[in-house]
Formats: sequence, structure tokens, C-alpha cells
Amino acid sequence: MQRLITSLSACAALAVAGTTAASVTSFTGFTVERTITTQGNTRYQVFGNWNAPNLVFLNAFNFNTDSGSMNARHQDSSEDALGNPGASWSASFNLAGSIARENDSWVTASGSGTSAGNDTALDPSFNPSNTSSIPANAGWYDNTPGSPNFIAAGGASGYRMLLLQVVRSGDDAGQISMHTAELAWKVAGTQTPIFGVGSFMLPAPGAMGLLLTGGIVGRRRRA
Repeated sequence: MQRLITSLSACAALAVAGTTAASVTSFTGFTVERTITTQGNTRYQVFGNWNAPNLVFLNAFNFNTDSGSMNARHQDSSEDALGNPGASWSASFNLAGSIARENDSWVTASGSGTSAGNDTALDPSFNPSNTSSIPANAGWYDNTPGSPNFIAAGGASGYRMLLLQVVRSGDDAGQISMHTAELAWKVAGTQTPIFGVGSFMLPAPGAMGLLLTGGIVGRRRRA
């Protein structure tokens, strides 16, 4: 049986989606859910959280490990572009079924970790894409712009999307790491991206969470 612990891991500041108070939306930070898998590994699912409806997720970028090591494991069963079997942070590479996917580490821009369809692509900065840590300044994005990836209802803030799964082998006691990422999204029916930044810790703190400085977020050019 799986055991699940949900913790608030970070908080971000205001995100401006328009020029009037009525159009303000906020990215409220990341939350982390911890599960012990059926194979005895420790799985973390990292969610981005928002407090407004009708939002479309675009991409994550400038991912960094601020301290510690991610120590993620992979359980892929596919081939890379050269035909070599191996690990990948791309969920679409995992063709070995639900058990392997549950124990694999991957990123997503749609909230889905399935291999059906290729709704998430890795930035060129995501290199290498098969290691135990996400490379510095790496990113991933929606690869199906014709099918908007809506941020669904859920979580304490009202709306959330799964963005990242990190699985560590066995019990990860003592393996503490801190990570930061920037996100981009938009209001459905508009073209202007909105940007936010936040941090999260693995393992996540207790149920009351740890408040971290997320920084001001809003419209600006992507780095």
C-alpha cells in the first residue's frame, strides 16, 4: 500500500496577468507529495499551485539545484534518438507500463506522466537528459500548443498542475536538497505569458510547510 504525505514546500509572490485588479492571478508556490511506492522507493510529486481559473501552462525553465543532490532514479525502457536504451527525464520515453512509470523520474508540462502522446518536450538546455539530477538552467515546455494544457482545479490554492516526479531508491533519509524553478503560463484566450518563480525542498518539510522567498513574478522576458 502506498503512503502519501502532502506538504507545503514553497510560496511565491503576486503574478500580474493584466492592468486591472480584476485580472490579477497568483502563482502561490510549489507543493510536494511524498509516496512510498510498491517497490519500496521514495517518490516525490511536485505541483505548481495557482489561485485563479482558466489558466494555461506553457513551460518551466531556469531549473536549479540550490543545495544538496537530487539523487533521482530512472526506470525507463525505451531508446534514445540513436537507438540506445537508457534513462531519460522525458516521460514519453517510459514504455514499460505503470509500475516502471511509478518508479521513474520525469518532468511534464501537462500534468501527465504517461507515455501516450508527446505533450512535453525538453529544452536544448536540458542536457544531459539522462542523469540523476536535472541540469542547471534546464527547462521543459508544452509540445502541443494546439491543445492547451489547462491548470486543473485542485490543491489548497484552488488550482494546480503536476510538473515533476522525482523518485529516489529506497529510503531517502538524510538526502536533503533544495531546488528553484521559473514557470510561465497565460490566461486562456490571450497570448501574453505570465512568469513566476518558486522553490521546494526534498524531502518536503512537515505538514505545516516551510515558507520560502519566492520573489516577485509577473510579465517579463524569458531569460
